[in-house]
Amino acid sequence: MLKGERIRAQGFFKYKDEARQWIKEEKANPKQSQKKSSSIDEELSLWSLFQNYLADCKVNFDKKTFGEKKYCLERFYQFVGDVGIKNIEPTTILDFINERARKQSNNAANKDRKNIKAFYSWVQEMYGIMYDPTAPIKKKPHTKEPRRLIPIQDILKVMLAAKGHDRVLIGSYWHTGARKSEVLRWTWAEDVNFEERWVRLGTKKNRRSEMVYEKLWMNDDLYKLLMWQWKNRNPKSPYVFCHMNTKSKYYGKPFTERRKTLSALCKKAEVESFGYHDIRHTVAKYLNDLQKVGLKKVQQVLRHRRQSTTEIYVEGNYSDTMDAMALLELEKVEKIS
Repeated sequence: MLKGERIRAQGFFKYKDEARQWIKEEKANPKQSQKKSSSIDEELSLWSLFQNYLADCKVNFDKKTFGEKKYCLERFYQFVGDVGIKNIEPTTILDFINERARKQSNNAANKDRKNIKAFYSWVQEMYGIMYDPTAPIKKKPHTKEPRRLIPIQDILKVMLAAKGHDRVLIGSYWHTGARKSEVLRWTWAEDVNFEERWVRLGTKKNRRSEMVYEKLWMNDDLYKLLMWQWKNRNPKSPYVFCHMNTKSKYYGKPFTERRKTLSALCKKAEVESFGYHDIRHTVAKYLNDLQKVGLKKVQQVLRHRRQSTTEIYVEGNYSDTMDAMALLELEKVEKIS
């Protein structure tokens, strides 16, 4: 209270006299106060925070994850405009999420919710603003499309159709169950050891987005494939899979994408097209369903942090359930009872 006028002092003061003095100074220098307030507002504007957040994400996440975050935040910015971070209400975010669900799908809306929530979590850590309007927003239910069950024979046909370096590439995915980028970044010096018979696979699929490496045993087939690759390698390149065309500007550089190669091989083998990640899923199902490898061991092969993730990979069966279902016939039940 100053001369009968109630004014809220901004800050932490040990004594009332200090608060009163602060108010007097603020009233005596309104332009300076306004400039300071404007500076704070500008710093906490959605546009400014988005730029800082995305700059941080570009360093810490891979290209795909960064692109997903950037695409989401750009659309969100267009939706709400350049407002202060504290001026965004939960209802505004809900409207944005619902619009995405209507135009795209509930699954797409859930991805937007996840990315906006990650942004506010970052703001809390970096700026100490404990305000999260995404907290009341719940995930939307969505129907999960069943993943196509790739016939084992189709993968074998593709491996037989492949020649030279392409056969080694496809075989490496089958014999490791690796993610696409994990094999493409292999180097001879660090990721392949013929003497101890292991290959090293690295992923950032963890909470801190740090590269984590694990070694997998090299079976006989993979050993032969990689030994052929070694004998026919580019001697000037450290990479296992790299551009071999001497006339190409990418000569010796690692591949970043081989989707067209796999698509062409599927066409050559006369099978329905599938992707590299489909091979990873097929490895999981093959080991668990046909070879009866336990879920825990399959989890170790795929290097999942959570077993629940592995359970998604082994959904669907190759084995025939006819014999098992026949055991439910009443005639067979009566024999037991």
